[in-house]
Amino acid sequence: MTSSSAFPALAPFVALVLALLLKLSLTSLAQVVTRLRARTFLLPEDAALMRATAVANEAPAVARFAQVWRNDLENLPFFLICALAYTLAGAPATPAWWLFGLYTGLRVAHTAVYLAKLQPWRAIFYLGSLATMWIVAVRAARAVLASPGVVS
Repeated sequence: MTSSSAFPALAPFVALVLALLLKLSLTSLAQVVTRLRARTFLLPEDAALMRATAVANEAPAVARFAQVWRNDLENLPFFLICALAYTLAGAPATPAWWLFGLYTGLRVAHTAVYLAKLQPWRAIFYLGSLATMWIVAVRAARAVLASPGVVS
């Protein structure tokens, strides 16, 4: 039995991991570029490397990227755990593609409106991604509980 037949949602899960890794990497890169353009460095060794003076506070745009980064680190791991559980529970590929794609799209949209300071859109995209996570978690739990021998 191949892993794709045992775990039909493996391909969507791998795509999810890669998409979220790309999103995090681009967010990090954008923060670095923004910091270089602002020429503000909190750490003396970073400032010395760039021949600048260390500052007490980040530039506002750099701080905004840090907030986006922190928000992702508070949310993405939980979805990845739920998505992995759903995948290991034997989730079908098509719903996994839709749900994982929806979550990724909502998180990308959340980042865009977070950086643009747009409410209520930030809250809407956050709540949409949270709802998607719960849908995946419940589907994983239902699949596991429906398995023979799980609940006697």
